[in-house]
Amino acid sequence: MGEAKNSDEEIEQEGPVSEGSMGFSESEAASERRGDYRHLACFPAHLHTDQGVVRTALIRDLSVSGALLLTRAAYAVGDTIKLSLYLAEGEEPTLVEGKVVRSARRTGELAHPWTRSVGVRFDQTVTALEPMVKVLAEKQAALFTKKP
Repeated sequence: MGEAKNSDEEIEQEGPVSEGSMGFSESEAASERRGDYRHLACFPAHLHTDQGVVRTALIRDLSVSGALLLTRAAYAVGDTIKLSLYLAEGEEPTLVEGKVVRSARRTGELAHPWTRSVGVRFDQTVTALEPMVKVLAEKQAALFTKKP
């Protein structure tokens, strides 16, 4: 599993993330796109390294085959990571493993507090996630929907 990198020098070399692209070129985005429906739902997760270090992350969107994470740790494309997904309050986290398929530094207003965006493809499709994430996404969407 990949080790999170902490030096600002390593982070600066990879280039900034724009709001629309999340920092990935069109060819990178197209070649690594998840084919499954992405639920826009923000919830906490933990990233686990081979060294036993646990890092905090925020899931920006999630499908049964992968996720886009916001984090402060840098990961390289190809790194293997383990994730603990906290989908429901009071429930045990869902554990998944995957590979980093995209990684970019975020800049400006997008960078606080999450300085990195990391795309992860799960090793196995996790169909059991879909109902839980759909409910969570609907609840969060209702918070931002104005009712007359």
